[in-house]
Formats: sequence, structure tokens, C-alpha cells
Amino acid sequence: MSMSTTAVGTASVKDSGLGSGDYPAGVPVLVVDDEADVRSVISKCLRKFKVGVVEAESLAQAREMFDAGEQFSMVFLDRCLPDGDGVEFSREVLDRQPGLAVVIITGQGSTDNANVAIAGGAFGYIPKPCFIGDIREAFLRKYPTLSDTFHDGSAIGPAIDGSSDDEEEESGVKLIGNSSVMIRVALEIGEIAKMTRPVFITGKSGTGKEVVAQKIHEMSSRAGRKFVAVNCGAMPQELIESQLFGHTRGAFTGAITDRKGVFEEADGGTIFLDEITETTAAFQVKLLRVLQEHRVTRVGSNQEIKLDVRVIASSNRNVVDEVAAGRFREDLYFRLKGSEIFLPPLKDRREDVMPLALHFAGITARKTGRKVAFSTAVMAALNAYDWPGNVRELESVIDSAVQRCNGIVLLSDLPRDLRAIVGDLNENEMPVVGALVGNTEEMQTLEEVEDAHMQRVLRHCNGNKTQAAKTLGLDRSAFGKKCREKGWG
Repeated sequence: MSMSTTAVGTASVKDSGLGSGDYPAGVPVLVVDDEADVRSVISKCLRKFKVGVVEAESLAQAREMFDAGEQFSMVFLDRCLPDGDGVEFSREVLDRQPGLAVVIITGQGSTDNANVAIAGGAFGYIPKPCFIGDIREAFLRKYPTLSDTFHDGSAIGPAIDGSSDDEEEESGVKLIGNSSVMIRVALEIGEIAKMTRPVFITGKSGTGKEVVAQKIHEMSSRAGRKFVAVNCGAMPQELIESQLFGHTRGAFTGAITDRKGVFEEADGGTIFLDEITETTAAFQVKLLRVLQEHRVTRVGSNQEIKLDVRVIASSNRNVVDEVAAGRFREDLYFRLKGSEIFLPPLKDRREDVMPLALHFAGITARKTGRKVAFSTAVMAALNAYDWPGNVRELESVIDSAVQRCNGIVLLSDLPRDLRAIVGDLNENEMPVVGALVGNTEEMQTLEEVEDAHMQRVLRHCNGNKTQAAKTLGLDRSAFGKKCREKGWG
């Protein structure tokens, strides 16, 4: 059987204008499966990338093609075929064409079988029922540069390589966000930066309180002087006074020399006291005096040192409650609260999630020399997640995903809790690559909604069609026929 009689993809990579660096132009993908519906679904999915596709219904037909010297860029191979085992055939294929990406598809999948297949040189292993998203993900992991050839009527987002003007300078502090609350915060920062009085920033951990403090400093007349950040919650309480105000030689055991405190180090600039509500009442009394008198006294000394330091404090607690409980001095709170900024949790400003994700992706892309894009399923997952760790958690997730991915960040590159929060949402239910921002939601047809629900139930039942049919309230044979028609094995 020749390639010309079995080719089902009329659009080749050469036709699409892609260069050889992206994909071996004119070299098709081979799909080997004894079920015509399965081959049809896989072929239709691959043609979305404008690549040629060749089908074979048996190992004998596939072997004939290789015997004829035909070359393939990738192979999707059913494990259980009437005339042999796909995993064994994959070893034969790899002997003929070393380095060829062979993806094993099987309805009798297990971790052991997967390990055997991968150990034998297989590029991937997909258990049945396999969906369009599984095929797309496998293909894009091999050829990530072809993501921009995927056409499904949705917008295609730009790749991120960290080369934009917004990402070029790391020295400047950037306040990222499109939400109305962050726009208001930006305006507040601009006004507060012109003042000299203390500032109190409140908000949950990871919301970006230190970034706001740095931005206030950067926009103030003190920008050319030091910005010193101190985490009061991480500092031993018995040392915090000497760390902040300094000490003299012999003031306590271990004080072998005079030492400046961070207030003196920050003279002329800004000091950021993070988690100020974690400090003791005794320290709060001394801090209040520093704010009032603009002077510090080193531990073990009676001499006052005049300073010009702007204090920005923060807390992740409800400060009013802390004051009511007697854990934070009311007079210190009143001294700080004249200029107060509240940062809401990220879940309450979801419009900021994608701008922040793009910003962090750009930073990692620049550091690693990578070029990446997000799948629309990933964007949906990022927007659906509640981000208990706020911006700090988002930064960590994006950094890890960009470094793990193969050019396109897919759901499989995200942590388990993000995948879990969106349930069965995955790439087979939406375009692989979508607009990074501003994508308009498209309404699904009733058939698409039905397909998505059937797929969710099948996955929930681990591919057991009898159990899935019962869950859906359908006749087993009728459900099986529907699955075959849709190419779900």
C-alpha cells in the first residue's frame, strides 16, 4: 500500500509555509489503528495543524509503508492490533527510523505497560478512551513551534519570549494588574509617594505588599537612597530591637562591637517593616517613639541618633481585631494608618491573573532563553483557581510551568491542585492555544456540550463504558455505538 493511496491530509506542512526548522516539510504523520472511527478522529485533529496524515488499519499495512522506504515525522500506534502488538512493532519502527516519535495508544493501559513502552523508546503513551486533547498535547510536545498553525476559529495568542519592553528591566518595580482595585491602588501609590508620613499596607500573605512598598519608595524623592526590608515575623523577638536600632559593644552577650541598626542603614531612605503585628508590645512602644521623635537609641546606649527615615509597615492580619485583642498598640496603629493601602486577595481581582501570569512567564522566558505560550485550558484553569497563596503562589506556579513545558504550557505542566480545581477541564474541550488576554468566549453547540459531558463521565468511570452508560442513563449498546461513532474506542 503506497502513501498516495492512504493519505487523508491534503494540506501539507510545505503548503502552510513552515520552514524545515519547525517541522520536516512534506513528511506526514502515520496513524495506525484497526478502528476507522479512531483513525478518523486522530487524523482530523492532526489536520488542524496543517500536516499531512497517512492511515493504516494494521501492522501489515504500516510495515509495507516502511518497507517501501517511506518516512514519517510521527506515529500514533494502537497497542492491540489484530495482527500483532504495537509496542513490539514500535521497536521495529525505531530500528528503521531512529529518533522517530512513536505514541502508543491502548485500551488496556496500565502504569506497567506505559513504563515498558517508554523504556522501549516510545515518545508517549495514551490510554483509551483517548480524546482530541490527548492527541494535541502529544503532537505539540514533539513540535511546539507548530502551535501557531492550529486553526479552530479562535484567536491565537502571541508567544512569550521575555523580550518585550515591559520585561527588559528588572531594576524597576512593576505594579501589574488590570482590575479596578489595582488601578485605584496605583493612584493611591502616586499620591502617597509625594508625602513623607508613614504608610500602613494590609492584605493577605503573598498579595504583593512589599512590591507596593518598593513602588512607593521608587516614586518618592527618596528613590536614590536605600530601601531596606525587614520581616518582623521571621526575626527572633529578643533580637529585633538590636537589629533595628543597633547596639553598643557589651550591651549583651555576643555584642563584641558597636553595630548600626537597619534604621541607621536606611537613613535618608525607606524602611519596610513587614508583618509589624508580630512584634512585642515593648518593641511597639519604642517604634512609636522613633516615629514621633525621628531618633533611635542603640541598645546599651543613652545617646540618641537623629534620623530621616520613612517607615512603611505591613500586616497580613486584621489590624482592628489585633488592636481590640490588645496585641497591637492602638496609638501605633493610629500613627501608621493615616496613609493606608489595602491589597485584596488575588481571587477577588481575577482580571489581574493573566497579566501577572504573562509578566512572570516573561521573566522566566528571558532568564532561560525559552519561548512559550499558554493553552486556553491553562488560562481557564489559572482564572478558575482561587490562589490561596495569592500572587506569590502564581509566580511560583508560572515559573515552574514555563521551565517544565515544551514550548506550550499545558494542564499537565500545572500542579495537581490547579488541575483538580477545574475538574475535568482539559485541552480536548477547548482550543490548544488561545489569545493570552481578551479572548472572547464562544458558545458551544449542544453536540459539543453532550460530547464534553460524555467524556467527563467516561474519565470518571476510568473508561468503563458499562458504568458510564449506567451513569448517563443510556442503553449500553447505544452508548457504545455513540463512542465508536465519535472515535473514542
